[in-house]
Amino acid sequence: MKTLKLLAAAAVCALAATSAGAAERAVIVLDASGSMWGQIDGKPKLEIARETLAGVLATLPADLELGLMAYGHREKGNCADIELVVEPAAGTAPRIAEAAAALRFLGKTPLSAAVERAAEALRYTEDKATVVLITDGIETCNADPCALANSLEQSGVDFTAHVVGFGLSREEGRQVACLAENTGGKYIQAGDAAELEEALTQTVSARPDEGEKAEAPPVELPAASVKGPDEAPIGSGLTVEWSGPADKNDYLDIVPVGYEETRGELSYAYVKADETAVLRAPGEVGDYVVRYVWEGPDKRHVLARAPLKVVDSAVALIAPARVMAGKTFTVDWKGPATAGDYVDIVPDGYDKTGGELSYAYTETGNPARLKAPGNPGRFELRYVLQAPEGRQVLLAVPLEVTEAVASVALPAEAEAGSVLSVSWSGPAADGDYVDLVPEDYDRTSGEIAYFYIESSEDGETGELVAPGKAGRYQVRYVLQASDGRKVLTRRALSVTGVDAQLEAPEAVDRGGDIAVIWAGPNRRGDYLDLVPAGYQETSGELAYAYTDAAGDEGGKRKSAIAAPNEAGAYELRYVMQASDGRHVLARRPITVR
Repeated sequence: MKTLKLLAAAAVCALAATSAGAAERAVIVLDASGSMWGQIDGKPKLEIARETLAGVLATLPADLELGLMAYGHREKGNCADIELVVEPAAGTAPRIAEAAAALRFLGKTPLSAAVERAAEALRYTEDKATVVLITDGIETCNADPCALANSLEQSGVDFTAHVVGFGLSREEGRQVACLAENTGGKYIQAGDAAELEEALTQTVSARPDEGEKAEAPPVELPAASVKGPDEAPIGSGLTVEWSGPADKNDYLDIVPVGYEETRGELSYAYVKADETAVLRAPGEVGDYVVRYVWEGPDKRHVLARAPLKVVDSAVALIAPARVMAGKTFTVDWKGPATAGDYVDIVPDGYDKTGGELSYAYTETGNPARLKAPGNPGRFELRYVLQAPEGRQVLLAVPLEVTEAVASVALPAEAEAGSVLSVSWSGPAADGDYVDLVPEDYDRTSGEIAYFYIESSEDGETGELVAPGKAGRYQVRYVLQASDGRKVLTRRALSVTGVDAQLEAPEAVDRGGDIAVIWAGPNRRGDYLDLVPAGYQETSGELAYAYTDAAGDEGGKRKSAIAAPNEAGAYELRYVMQASDGRHVLARRPITVR
């Protein structure tokens, strides 16, 4: 919680830091997508953002011309759902706080288009302009934030974007940090409270001189070195020795000769103190460079380089160096393709040719499709030959499996039998699903209700039907990995009871119609039925009528049920259809004479 409050504060203080010069114009771009329902310390991120934003806005100078842009706040699944909620003007802080409090958090994450719209609202090609993006997710609308940043920097008079990441992983942060780095801004990522406080201090203290943009002091580059093989086969793993500052976000990468950007690398690995790094060679023959990239106080800097020649090989596996847990990915392979050959995934150092976590026969095609295990860690990708004398591992290359993260958002309380809309974010791996189970239930089968992630039409929401029995439950995101199912996240749900009422004559004649006036939840599949007195089953009824076919009489619902031809004691019932079966909500005795 403290970390996220610092994040939001850092975003707005970035604006305050620029206001020491001439009157500044800026726009906050606020992520209002469905993933903001995800929780930190039991509290939704959207609530933390609203509260912290309101508090920090109250501290801004009155002459700061500030606006608010939001995305994902009106519709699910719409990449065009972007709105300038508050026009940039002086004294708008109270309006921005009020508008942020009223936002609904629903849709996708078109962050690139939103930043571009914010820049246009500030007339960035004519005037100095600052945009602060606050996001808890990466781009989901087929846009390139890095390319946008380059365009805004080149065409703007003095454009700067700051980016605040709400709990993004390092890999996710790499995908949005370029918005800030390529425009001279700051990317602020939550690792822990101390790191956030340091980032906030750097941002606030970076005050420009009056009327001028401050010149950043020259950065003293620390010493670094990289040493790896001069030559490596395509797709192989190569061990690289290095020395350098080993800051948290420093990494080694492989790029083509002459490539100067610090993004778009072909392979990378974060450095760890006292450890060599393992990189994956590119899949094409040619000349490349291995580099040490330092995160730096202002931007990324290349500190060291070493040449690398990538050569062809008779046996090769061309695949990502890292994949998310549970994800299905492709592997281009070269090898004998003997009948029975296969590509598999095994734990790091595993030397058996059985018991693999995932595999695909080469005869099924090239590339092969494999599913990653559910737990993060180091693994091996192997080409296994089926020889007359037995199986032989012809090639093994390293594979890193990264942690899968998910969230589910839904109301804390729901009526029995009601339809629940669940917002989700997660790996969306093949076979993943969201389910509803009793409180403290820990198995990944026997669920009360579920929907597969692939059935989500907008890629962000799905529906569950609540149980008919009141009580405590949980809604979970379940990952389907190669080595089994894994619960990634869960959210508590309280189901409250519902009732129904029936009005009908005490006695009716045989063979006629019984007029029933009723009130009830009228869920999909609910019905009225007629059964013998004392009958407990919810099937085998003598007559029934679905509630959704009922008519209306004086504001009340009315249905007709056929009376049996045999005299006796019977019951009229209201039966609700819920995810855990049918539930009788009301009974009324009736005599057939």
